[in-house]
Amino acid sequence: MEVMALEGLTVVDVGGTVATGYCAKLAADYGATVVNLEPSDGFPTRRLRPWRPGFESGDPDASAMHAFLSTNKQSVLVDDVDARALIESADLVLAGDDPHPLTGATKSVLTTIDWYGRGGPYEDFVGTDGAMFALNGMIRGIGPVEGPPLVPTGYQAQIVAGSTAFIASLSHVLAGEIGNRGSVVELEVSIFESVLCFTDVGEIGFHNTGLEAPRMGVNRFPPTYPLGIYPCRDGWLGVTVLTPSQWHSFCELLGMEDLAEIDLFQSSIGRLQGIDVIEPRMTEKLLEHGAEDLFYRGQRARIPLARVPTMEELFEVDQYVERNAFSTAALSDGSTLTVPSVSFRLFDMPPNFGGPVASLGEHSEGWA
Repeated sequence: MEVMALEGLTVVDVGGTVATGYCAKLAADYGATVVNLEPSDGFPTRRLRPWRPGFESGDPDASAMHAFLSTNKQSVLVDDVDARALIESADLVLAGDDPHPLTGATKSVLTTIDWYGRGGPYEDFVGTDGAMFALNGMIRGIGPVEGPPLVPTGYQAQIVAGSTAFIASLSHVLAGEIGNRGSVVELEVSIFESVLCFTDVGEIGFHNTGLEAPRMGVNRFPPTYPLGIYPCRDGWLGVTVLTPSQWHSFCELLGMEDLAEIDLFQSSIGRLQGIDVIEPRMTEKLLEHGAEDLFYRGQRARIPLARVPTMEELFEVDQYVERNAFSTAALSDGSTLTVPSVSFRLFDMPPNFGGPVASLGEHSEGWA
């Protein structure tokens, strides 16, 4: 049997948040032994929507989100084991917003993932994924001109922070493996700072100019135009047209050659200024074609178009199937869920695609 990339490492999650769960998931799917050290009522992620079919809130195995985060992990109840000894044995301990009384036992790397970080001006603010995107300026320009802005749903901010924490934590864990690290390392990852990556260009622009970009409406993201998701005859297409050559190819694809040569439209900013001319023509032409047909023709013409499937179509997209973008989480009651696979791949030492999901306390006896 092939050795996995992180086999031999032990990770203990005492935070039980989406952020710590995703960080630990990446480690588990690459072969690390990951233990969810849970309280008697389970991690907070066990109470997150969406629910598994046939389950309701209150069942510790109800959360499909928890199942996604927990493939290939072990569940241990803190009251059933020597939790301090377990934490002392770990190569990496993950903690969340609320201080955990046992993290002081860490002898290797302790990574805390919290909303704003300690000591900053937002330290006492309430954190949510939506608040992260509001404070980093991302949602200010998204939505209809008359408002309000559109807030992204789900747990995207925490997922990004979990990825950030994974990179930072593994750097120190591996430094210890090669003898290049001293005593205990304590890392702090701020979810808010992690999601600043979404708006870094805007922040620099505002710092240098003091100018605030206006909200221009749905599917309008200055300075690039056209950029957005548009309806076609049968489905939806993601459109990004940036360079002059892409613009010329895009116009040829849709039969708008007369617009391709207009001097103003040779730059994204110019096309944005001519949006009242371009958009009616473009949306009318897109409705004459199928999304999949345009996607493949656009690929051949080197235009960055993306087929945007509906939720019903998601699992049948050919490139997702080819790349194993989705895999199977196997629940302890014998049922399964289709979940996203690990987000990056090592080819010589590939990850697990899907895997078992432990019920609450399933592995307590083995660690007792």
